[in-house]
Amino acid sequence: MFLYQPFYAVLLGIFYVGSIYLLVRKEKKYINYNLTMLACILQLSFLFLWFKKSIFLMTSQNVGFQAYANFSTFVTISYFVLFVPLLLIFAWYGSKKILVQDQFFSLKIIFVIFYIGALIGILILGQPIFEISYYGFAP
Repeated sequence: MFLYQPFYAVLLGIFYVGSIYLLVRKEKKYINYNLTMLACILQLSFLFLWFKKSIFLMTSQNVGFQAYANFSTFVTISYFVLFVPLLLIFAWYGSKKILVQDQFFSLKIIFVIFYIGALIGILILGQPIFEISYYGFAP
């Protein structure tokens, strides 16, 4: 789907960088700049490589199944490269917000464990959706 409509990939990239910026905007300046620049570099490198591979697949004729398998492997690996740092940032700042609350300490720890478990579940369930969206439904 995104292979033929790159606008959505760029829009998702903007959302990715924007969500990281919104999470870290109240931190110290060097943390804010470093994490936001890391997100920008990761997303721009992914978009560059993705555009390069997708343009190759769109302009080439009679490419074998191996080219599509390589593109699928690239998309699968890039999911973990992009979203593991994003979910680590979500886990760090979410846990920080949970631990600040005025509750029993054991209740805060249990809630943090469930929160991190939910983020791991999102990571696992999001991988097929990401792959289907970027690779397409069929070669």
